[in-house]
Amino acid sequence: MMKKNFRIITINGFRGILAAIFVVCGLIAGFIISPGWVCMKLWNWGFEYSNHIAQMNLIQGILLWAIIALSLYGLNNKRALIGFGSYSGLNPDQIKDIMEKTKKAEERILKELKEKHINDLSETNIENSSINIDEPEEARK
Repeated sequence: MMKKNFRIITINGFRGILAAIFVVCGLIAGFIISPGWVCMKLWNWGFEYSNHIAQMNLIQGILLWAIIALSLYGLNNKRALIGFGSYSGLNPDQIKDIMEKTKKAEERILKELKEKHINDLSETNIENSSINIDEPEEARK
């Protein structure tokens, strides 16, 4: 189903292109470069007197900001698979039931893999049994 209340942004002429470039540059500066610069300054200020840790430049500050931002997004997003602690939505009986189903599925998959492996080996043995190993390769052709 398509949303009917959407807006299309039109860019008309050279002034429109300049305005769009200005908006994109402002967003990049505001959400990427400035926080990266702050991370760089905080890192360099925090480890100014340490001889063991090197100082950071702007690109490294931006990368540090990206790590921080993505980590916070991953930990705070309800749809993300990253989380700490236990999930309180299941009771112990439900967890046991899920574990039993998982073990049964694992046993079934292993059994199917063993059967497939045995079938593959038997087919290989049937094909190889018709070949005489003592016979030279040119004679086999």
